[in-house]
Amino acid sequence: MKQPPYVSVAAAFSKGLATQMRPSMLFAVVLPFVIALITAVILLVFAWGPLDNWLDNTAMHWGWFQSVSTRLSGWGFVTMSDWLTGVLTFVALLAVSGIAGLAAAAILVMPLALKVIGDGSYPDVQKKGENATVTSLANTVKVSTIFVVGWLITLPLWLIPFAGIALSLFWGAYAFSHMTRLDAIVEHATLEERVYVLRHYSRGFWLIGLICAAIALIPFAGFVMPVFSILVCTHYGLMAVKAVRAQQLVAPVENSPAQAKRLP
Repeated sequence: MKQPPYVSVAAAFSKGLATQMRPSMLFAVVLPFVIALITAVILLVFAWGPLDNWLDNTAMHWGWFQSVSTRLSGWGFVTMSDWLTGVLTFVALLAVSGIAGLAAAAILVMPLALKVIGDGSYPDVQKKGENATVTSLANTVKVSTIFVVGWLITLPLWLIPFAGIALSLFWGAYAFSHMTRLDAIVEHATLEERVYVLRHYSRGFWLIGLICAAIALIPFAGFVMPVFSILVCTHYGLMAVKAVRAQQLVAPVENSPAQAKRLP
């Protein structure tokens, strides 16, 4: 069996950066930022109290948390929730607003990105996808739901020293990779090609997501990551489709419903 052809993640980042410098893509950065900002304001107004209380009640069941809280009370803090759980609540709500911005980018910016990248850099990659719009919307809802639920469930783990960094990188990598990897190829790849690319190039998409998540931790860099991650994943995905077709690694399969169930 032939090995899948190599596709460079570094080349995808280089091409993504060049595409990001285009005026249309620079302007596109504003849209997910505005939506994320509006979502953040709404969440901070209506969800702060319930989430802070839940996190505080959860933490108080941990012995080490109570011990540290007692020590902090001697330094002028009545309870640890006066600062730590409040900070974590703030971070959690910002993360949820961030996924809203990323989802908006996937829905509204991705079509523009596909047109710019597909027509400009990969005109020889024929569009053979089916049900692209429905598939993209379903993927956006799925990834957003998993991210929000997973983030909230693992939120108490942030109280463990240094766990917050690892969790931020993991969930950021998941969001940046899974929100865009399917959308990047859904218009161009056949159902069989989608299955092949998502299976054999999963590590590449995860690596892109991890790098974007790490960059997003830099102050203000996170503002451009929703759109930039889309551009990088689109380049990577279309390069993969092009390489797979060049080596004829995927044969058409008529039983599409059966293949659809195998999609990651």
